[in-house]
Amino acid sequence: MSGLFNVWANRPRALHTIRLFLALMLASVVAEACQVPVFRYALERWRPDPYQLVIVHEGNLTSGQKADLLHLEESLVGPNGPVVNLRFDTVDLDKEKEQLARWQRIHRESKASASMHLFYPFQGFEEEDAPIWSGAFTKKKMDAILNSPIRKELVKRIMDGNSAVWLFLESGDKKRDDELFKELENHARVAQEEIGIPKGVIQQSAFDDPDLLLGPEDEENVLESSVPLKIAFSIHRLSRKDPEESVLLSMLMNLEDDLLDEEFANQPMLFSVFGKGRVLPPLIGKGINEENALGDAGYLCGPCSCQVKNQNPGMDLLVMKDWWTALEGTSSIVEKELPPLSGVEDLIAANQPDLNRTEDQNSSAPTPTGQPEERVSVPFPKGLVVAVVFFSVILLVGTFVLTKNRER
Repeated sequence: MSGLFNVWANRPRALHTIRLFLALMLASVVAEACQVPVFRYALERWRPDPYQLVIVHEGNLTSGQKADLLHLEESLVGPNGPVVNLRFDTVDLDKEKEQLARWQRIHRESKASASMHLFYPFQGFEEEDAPIWSGAFTKKKMDAILNSPIRKELVKRIMDGNSAVWLFLESGDKKRDDELFKELENHARVAQEEIGIPKGVIQQSAFDDPDLLLGPEDEENVLESSVPLKIAFSIHRLSRKDPEESVLLSMLMNLEDDLLDEEFANQPMLFSVFGKGRVLPPLIGKGINEENALGDAGYLCGPCSCQVKNQNPGMDLLVMKDWWTALEGTSSIVEKELPPLSGVEDLIAANQPDLNRTEDQNSSAPTPTGQPEERVSVPFPKGLVVAVVFFSVILLVGTFVLTKNRER
């Protein structure tokens, strides 16, 4: 983008100004498109990417291993569908052809008759990618992959309405960690006091208003669940030596290539976890300060102007939760049987009198004489009107300037 602006800077100053105005106009239109905070948009509308678990063995599995495999398969699905963002595959070294050398090397390092290898989403069968966690194929280790105490707590706090949970990875120095934890509590209080919910968000309670009228620009701003909407950040401590959280630690410490380097071995880290278990890159050591913590908080609480998940920073954690059923259970739209958000017309119709009654119904409730039939008008989005008018004016000015320049 900077190169583009440099090109325009070499043209007449008026044209450069036009380009800048158009960029600002585009930004204002995008910003107006969705006012739902990032953390809430992620919770309700972003689908977690599935981790890949590859089970490597040589020859037939034993009856016990087959039972464990069945347990894994059954654990991935609940009554209403998937409950964990995980997919698994098996590789039999006696039959493998495409990546035999790779799997032999990975399996050999585990020193087990059958081994499990966990990969970030979409990396399981990429030749250059290594697993983030490996271990023997046992039911106990399998359950540790699927869930852990801290991941359960993260889910609980998010469903209680936390904007994000600050996962505080301790340095191991108790005094230093305790002092930093107190500072984080202060940062969380400041965030709650200084950051507000973006204007224009339509909460589920708004549907209790019989006079509610929604325009075309409002559809993206309607919350899809009644999970409490608030600015709140809680902190949870994580020890590097916690055996129950070894898989979670592996997910966190492989987010960036250098987090496992010696220079960071004793450094505290702060991970913001939000949505359906998405985590931002960490703040590290001296970088854990009020400015940076509030910067991450401001991003999460700001309007979700970029709604494509993969164009936003962060990585999904492996979390066991039937999010869709849980969120649907909190939705007052479902309870009140309002129409799905498939179109603006549905939203408007849900909150306006029914004007398409049958003749029999009209005969039983006639319209008073002399009063015109009421019509429902759909308000045109003001932001779009302003954008179109502004764009037209700038286009006319730009055309005029270009014409003058050609005449010189």
